[in-house]
Amino acid sequence: MQEVSMKRTVWILAACFLVVSGIWAGGKTEGTAPQKSGPVTIIYYLWDDPSLKPVVDAFNAAQKDIVVDARYIPSPDYETKITTLLTAHAEMDAYMQKRQSDMFAHYGNGFIEPLDAYLAKPGVNREAVDSYRDAVTIDGKVVAFPWRGAAYYTYYNKKIFEKAGIPTPDVYVKEGTWTWDKYAEVAKKLSSGDGAIYGTTVYFWGSNQLFMESQRLKPIIDSKGKIDYDDQIYRWFKLRKSLEEAKAMWPLIDMKVTKTHYSKQFYDGKVGMLLIGEWFPGFMLSGRDQNLLKGFTWNDWGVTRLPCDSKTYVTQGNPTFNHVTAYAQKKDAAFKFIAWMGGPEGAQIAAKAGVLPATITPEVKQILSKAIPDPQSLEYFTEPKRAFPMLMTRYGSRLEAFLNDLMDAYLLGKVTDAEFDTKLRAGLEEIVKTTN
Repeated sequence: MQEVSMKRTVWILAACFLVVSGIWAGGKTEGTAPQKSGPVTIIYYLWDDPSLKPVVDAFNAAQKDIVVDARYIPSPDYETKITTLLTAHAEMDAYMQKRQSDMFAHYGNGFIEPLDAYLAKPGVNREAVDSYRDAVTIDGKVVAFPWRGAAYYTYYNKKIFEKAGIPTPDVYVKEGTWTWDKYAEVAKKLSSGDGAIYGTTVYFWGSNQLFMESQRLKPIIDSKGKIDYDDQIYRWFKLRKSLEEAKAMWPLIDMKVTKTHYSKQFYDGKVGMLLIGEWFPGFMLSGRDQNLLKGFTWNDWGVTRLPCDSKTYVTQGNPTFNHVTAYAQKKDAAFKFIAWMGGPEGAQIAAKAGVLPATITPEVKQILSKAIPDPQSLEYFTEPKRAFPMLMTRYGSRLEAFLNDLMDAYLLGKVTDAEFDTKLRAGLEEIVKTTN
């Protein structure tokens, strides 16, 4: 009798555990049997970006086999809440990653399903994955499917180049001479020398100081804590300082103090070149529609590659991507959805929302042509390219903050050229040592 009572107690406790687990999983137990007939419903978490809902709605309308039940989390709360949900094993088949570096902790905690087996199946369009493989691979395994593309470019004001009487950057790109030395040379020629016109501007974000290093495919600190960098960090810091001193580059400290946004610098016709990301055409559309462009018109700007010293062109960029949840009950359906979203069909919907998709097709290019001023710029904007992700490890946030401080100190003369590498290495070692 005592043994029977004990078994009954164990059974009751187990049942209670299942009920509680069901509550943590959003009101449904994890072990709910898959539907035997009709469409498969998957639960997908994302944030309340207005460009995302049309993509989900288009997928649900395009086919009848899978229904995406989208759960929208307010953007400011997303990073914290998605991690809480994953930790609790809330019912979830797929989700979008907002802060890309969180991918490493999520994967390390067993929340993310590797996608290699799914990608190997016939008929899967993997262009987006191959284009951004550096950003979606951990320990040789593909763990995410890109949706939104990423790349940095050279945006330029044709009027300023015309007034200076020198070729625009796309000419040098065609010649194969658009290097960092040429960029510096051109910036100095474009500058008025008195601060009225700067040859170039690069915003003060720490990641924006790493273009040269990214083109060497150096992560600075990799996912395992190995320090891996070369002289290109110092080279950029030194180049920036020399251009600022020549009044050929908008001063970084001034941007921080005055809070002058890079878009205003460009709108006002005060810079010849702006090195910034794939989202900037959207800013230009807004600038045009709000009559903010001064001294030039919509047709007087262009876009081309970043300067690059290597024979094979590399730019910098971190795409936005989706994951299949490792504990999901409907992984095949979840993969089909995120592959559609990152493939040609989803790309068209994304482009209509003003987003650069991870997959580029002729139809996508036609849609994007409304946001780009000329056919040649459109070709450079959409060409296949390798975009190397920076700060894409668990050390990324601290590394960016450290580089921001180091740049300020160097520009203000508080760190000398002779001290630079010692300060840099000491800071990197401290980050690795003290990051959990």
